[in-house]
Amino acid sequence: MGEHIVIIGGNAAGMTAASRARRVNPDLKITVLEASQFISYSICGTPYHLSGLVEDPAQLVTFTPESLLAERGIHARIRTRVEEIQPSRRLVVARELATGTEVEISYDRVVLATGYLPSSPAIEGAGLKGVFTISRLEDAVCLRSEIETRICRRAAVIGGGYIGLMMVHALHALGLQVLLFEKSDHVYRQIDPDMAEIIEEELQKKNISLHLSTAVRKLVGHQGRIQSVEIIGKRAQRELFPVDLAIVDVGVVPNVRLALDSGIPCGISGAIEVDGRGQTNVSGVYAAGNCAETVHRVSGKKMFSTLGTTAARQGRVTGENIAGLRTVFPGTLETSLEKLFHLAIGRTGLTLQQSLEAGFDADSAMISGWSRSGYYPESTPIHLKLIFERRGGRALGAQIIGEDAAAKRIDTLATALTAGLTVEQIAQLDLAYAPPYGTLWDPIQIAAHQAKKKLH
Repeated sequence: MGEHIVIIGGNAAGMTAASRARRVNPDLKITVLEASQFISYSICGTPYHLSGLVEDPAQLVTFTPESLLAERGIHARIRTRVEEIQPSRRLVVARELATGTEVEISYDRVVLATGYLPSSPAIEGAGLKGVFTISRLEDAVCLRSEIETRICRRAAVIGGGYIGLMMVHALHALGLQVLLFEKSDHVYRQIDPDMAEIIEEELQKKNISLHLSTAVRKLVGHQGRIQSVEIIGKRAQRELFPVDLAIVDVGVVPNVRLALDSGIPCGISGAIEVDGRGQTNVSGVYAAGNCAETVHRVSGKKMFSTLGTTAARQGRVTGENIAGLRTVFPGTLETSLEKLFHLAIGRTGLTLQQSLEAGFDADSAMISGWSRSGYYPESTPIHLKLIFERRGGRALGAQIIGEDAAAKRIDTLATALTAGLTVEQIAQLDLAYAPPYGTLWDPIQIAAHQAKKKLH
């Protein structure tokens, strides 16, 4: 058996790194250490388990430790929490949570794939029973058990971000009355406010009780269990909203405690500092995924990504490098999709606000088009916003909201951003057309033509 690779964290980045390293170099000994009871699962699938669309949480799990060993020859030790890395001794110190036993594991190279943690909200009462965060599969299992075993009629979601909106959708599907509290002026800060208004209209159509520009002061409990949400209203009056449970989604932070405690430095973004190959400045120590720093492909700025797609791609590159290849991760556009009721919400690159903050002389064009030819049945609106640089017209970002056929158009725009296309070049893309699938001039091209008008 060859060199020993230890990977800390058994989900998107960690498992991709392990699998790719095994394929590149079959002689490696690979051990994955995971503190929770699951490895290799879809965190993006947790809302569908919560809503009942995916009945068994095991359906979200790709590998168990047994199947991983049998199929790929990779050892996984679950419920094993790494407490220290000693780079000078090439040693990992871990604790088996079932027994409390401390174990020492030697390595030739180690990969930190510890992911992210929910931000600790400065909300009194966040520790009450019936208050949840959703960052692991276990969280969704516990939340569903809560709903199934208790009488739950009203639920609060605190934070209208990526996870918050998914939770709103899932809880609404279960028949609960949902209250959404967001401290900003608009939900879903990953897109611009004028696009977020479309989401807010959809929430109101579904009778979601939406409270924008509203900071939750505290969660009020009775006998240790949440009873209501307290806010300070627009007239500085104390308001109470009775609820049976609450989900807190006020953002996430990279999980870097282990790195810092072990003398492995973090970068300007707060995530673990790595080069394009995933290597830290400590010999033999790599990092990948939501705990590791990367670069935005448009702005060029260092950042950390919360997306599973970015984590998997970063993990693949890191896996190749620890196995002996020399490949480089080019960065991320933060391309993402989300389903909210009938709407698909897609984004890629920078928002207009992010573009201006990054120093670009930026502008935008926002249009509404159709998913199919107007005379074809079931044609639905598509709202598209294209952000571009005034000088030269290079595309900087895009956002799409619409039903069915809107969703994957964001991939065309992500490809355009990757290639560094201008709005002129996007307007001239040779896109396919048939009435059941699109319009003669696709909304992407219409937005690009609109952008060209602003250039000239």
